[in-house]
Amino acid sequence: MKTLLVTNIKGGVAKSSTAVAIATGLKLLKPESKVLLIDGDPQGSIKTYFGLKLQNSDKDFSSFLVEDTPFEDAIQKIPVGDSHIDVMISSRKLSEADIRMAAFHRREETLKGRFKKQNIQYDYCIIDSSPAMNLVLLNFMTFADYWLIPATMDAFAISNINYLFEQKKIIEEFYEKSPTILGIVPTMFDKRTTVSQQAYEAIKAKFGNKCRVFDPIGVDSTVKKAQIKKQLIYDFAESRAAEGYKNLTENLIGII
Repeated sequence: MKTLLVTNIKGGVAKSSTAVAIATGLKLLKPESKVLLIDGDPQGSIKTYFGLKLQNSDKDFSSFLVEDTPFEDAIQKIPVGDSHIDVMISSRKLSEADIRMAAFHRREETLKGRFKKQNIQYDYCIIDSSPAMNLVLLNFMTFADYWLIPATMDAFAISNINYLFEQKKIIEEFYEKSPTILGIVPTMFDKRTTVSQQAYEAIKAKFGNKCRVFDPIGVDSTVKKAQIKKQLIYDFAESRAAEGYKNLTENLIGII
């Protein structure tokens, strides 16, 4: 199973939109693949995106992670093309996970243990994360083989990305894990502004020798239209963002 964490410690950088676009893009490009999308944010952005509600006695990702409830109880299916992907949604219960897991043995690797114990198998697992650097995010970092960093091109981009590279070193030093940072995805990129262009060039200069800096995903109103209408970005044929995310997903398939 190939596990990809979509992460940034800054909010509002299109992590959820990117995770959804990659998970559904993988299914469209490789229809035979089994794809799991995990909503790892207490705000439940993916739940809201698809208009989902908790089912099976309110079981969700938090129940699975903290209580070891059956994986299947938290799964919902989202139609993609002629098939579907599995989605494990979250709720605000996930914000309590740090406290509830405080006494767990090897608490930072709880998620890895849950997947192993319940023998959960997919071809791809895509994880959308909260910007909060907490125990839940640490579990994602010790679980995922690959990290992808969406980032808006602004004054805070470099320091936030630097922080994630520092966290990667900590994971490698203290845990039996060597995740690969696949690259940085400039999101909501406005090529008309000098600030965006300068930030993009600065990020390529700073991190280009450490990881890929993918082609930017431009500002596109169809991203919000897709969210409002509970549709996939790929349902909008003329969407520049859809084309950008398709190209990104094709690149990821080639890398991992």
